[in-house]
Amino acid sequence: MPQIRNSAWLVLPVLLLLILYWPGLTTWFYQDDFGWLNLRHDVHSMRGLAVALFAPKAHGNMRPLGENAYWLGLGAIFGVEPLPFHICTFLTQAASLLLLGSIVRRLVAWQPAGLCAQILWLVNSGLAPAMGWSSIYNQVLSAFFFLLAFYFLLRYVETGRRAHEIAHWSAFVLGLGALEINVVYPALAALYLLFHARRYVRRVLPMFAVSAAAVMTHFYFAPPPHVGVYAPRIDAALGTTLWTYWQMVLGPMPAAAAAAVGAGAIGLIAWGWLRGESTAVLGAGWFVLPLLPYLPLPHHISLYYLAVPSIGIAILGAYAAASLRKFRMAGRIATLVVLAAYAGTSVQASWTTTRWQHARGEKVEDLVLGVEEIHQAAKGKIILLDGIDNDLFWSGVADLPFRAKSIPSVYLAPAGEARIQAAPDLYSKYVLPAAIARKALAAGRAVVYRFDGQMLHDETAHVLDPGRAALWTEEEPRFVNIGDPVFGDYLGAGWREAVDGTRRMDGAGAIRIAAPRDPSERLYIGVFETRDFRLGVRVNGMEAPVTLVRRDNDLSEFRAVLPPEAVQWKRMEVTFEGGTQAPLLFGYAEVR
Repeated sequence: MPQIRNSAWLVLPVLLLLILYWPGLTTWFYQDDFGWLNLRHDVHSMRGLAVALFAPKAHGNMRPLGENAYWLGLGAIFGVEPLPFHICTFLTQAASLLLLGSIVRRLVAWQPAGLCAQILWLVNSGLAPAMGWSSIYNQVLSAFFFLLAFYFLLRYVETGRRAHEIAHWSAFVLGLGALEINVVYPALAALYLLFHARRYVRRVLPMFAVSAAAVMTHFYFAPPPHVGVYAPRIDAALGTTLWTYWQMVLGPMPAAAAAAVGAGAIGLIAWGWLRGESTAVLGAGWFVLPLLPYLPLPHHISLYYLAVPSIGIAILGAYAAASLRKFRMAGRIATLVVLAAYAGTSVQASWTTTRWQHARGEKVEDLVLGVEEIHQAAKGKIILLDGIDNDLFWSGVADLPFRAKSIPSVYLAPAGEARIQAAPDLYSKYVLPAAIARKALAAGRAVVYRFDGQMLHDETAHVLDPGRAALWTEEEPRFVNIGDPVFGDYLGAGWREAVDGTRRMDGAGAIRIAAPRDPSERLYIGVFETRDFRLGVRVNGMEAPVTLVRRDNDLSEFRAVLPPEAVQWKRMEVTFEGGTQAPLLFGYAEVR
């Protein structure tokens, strides 16, 4: 019988995980997933592998385990196949659930407490996005290392064995490679030890130094931005952001109800403190401490940031359930009402999120796999897409899914910008200029397909009728994708063959591009090189002053001031001159 009971504690939470989030196993890739799938295309050497694993990536993040190794490893083995990624997520989350159950059973003297905490964490809507969106696997992995490290801390306190201390340290250090928020783990460990095993506090003090070194290393190689949603802000907004996350973690509750639950949680903490019990304090720490790195980002509040902090809510709920028999009747009723309301609304919100993600991925799957079929049937032809709306652009086009499938020369058809809300300088990089599209269609080198939300329909025969032809002008392109052979007619001497969306220039290279429409427009050049170098630009033989606009993870963008008389020209002959002996890797040039 004890073996059967122990097996039930292990099997039931994993079974509930599958029941609640099974659509996540079949959710297709979307949005950022394709950017990470493309990471494997950037590895051509050991140096390239090191850069792919450790260099800062999107938004300056450094997550060698939570993102880079995860996507490089599974992408290299399975390619664009989402199921292995989801299986990895579910296995990691299952392990985390078992760790949480074991931890809470040690913290709370009530056998069902572990299962109660597992259920309360499972249903939280902050966990739901990570169970279907592979891009935020780092949240799941972060929670696993938080729980694994804390589990071995408990085992070390129980046994005093050196092996458990080594395992404790190992899980902590590995967690730093999963997600930045794991730097707060030493504070969580110290909080527990202060109440339960003060003589071990000194054993975790060096962890604070390791976390500090990790923070300094991160900011050295990836300084925080000064503008934008990721620019940190330390002011009175911290409290407002914390309150927003408190409302979100409780599910779709009214603000007054969230305030009442907050007051009840504070009362529970005080009640336990007076009885000499610190579990509620620890639960509050599990909620607040992992949130601290997110609080300075009031303009980037995300539901999935609660995947780890919601563990604290689960611990608080389990402690409250275990203490029911010690409460008065009013306290029992209030606790049961809160737990039932939280579980009921959270389950509904989690299921809604899971189904929404699945539907979104399904639409992207229809588009990408449809384009793959067209590519196989029309080898070597340019594929122009029409009917792409705003949501599908951001979820299934903007992050280059066709590069992930090794499908070249896929563009949006001209004159479709009214349906898509994107900055002109971004949108232009996805649209084939009308002049090139007309020539390619006339020569039989392009096809046009319209997407209706489920299927792609061939519109090639109708695209040049009088009504639509007027929308496709023959002006020179204002954007030249230097790395795409489709734009070969607009390139002069000095360029090597295009490779993987880029093109090398030896010494000097020339392009032809449209002239500016008004004097305020400039010429922008994207070069895949982040080391300091000089770029010279000549426009119709005249030298144009050049300045560096921005330098991201792997791209430097320059801006050239055009001659005043350029607005009277129809086109420009632009010559680039590299100030370095090594060949430069170019991406694009654009007048805007």
